[in-house]
Amino acid sequence: MPDLLQRLERANRILGKVLDLMSAGDQLAITPDHLAAILTELLQVGECLQDRGVVPTHPAVDAAVRQYRGQLEELRALMPSLHARLLTERVRLEAERSHLENANSWVEISHTTR
Repeated sequence: MPDLLQRLERANRILGKVLDLMSAGDQLAITPDHLAAILTELLQVGECLQDRGVVPTHPAVDAAVRQYRGQLEELRALMPSLHARLLTERVRLEAERSHLENANSWVEISHTTR
């Protein structure tokens, strides 16, 4: 049981930090490392819960599971807005890349015509 409780507490800390960033409207501050950490925690907690199950008579585990579920619901609610911001950022980066490619082509052409 201590292993499951420790895993849930760690997952709750990591989810809480990322949710705080997302809730503050600073979704562009979410890094790939944040997303990887969330995924790692989700997979590890999922494995623990699947292997051991949750013993509802253990109050600390029960409280940690409730907190974890609440944070997952909050994360699910925030994911569409994060997805939209990431798509917007992708479009911006693609436009910047296109601009740089065009500028590079212009420089290459101007050097060959001299």
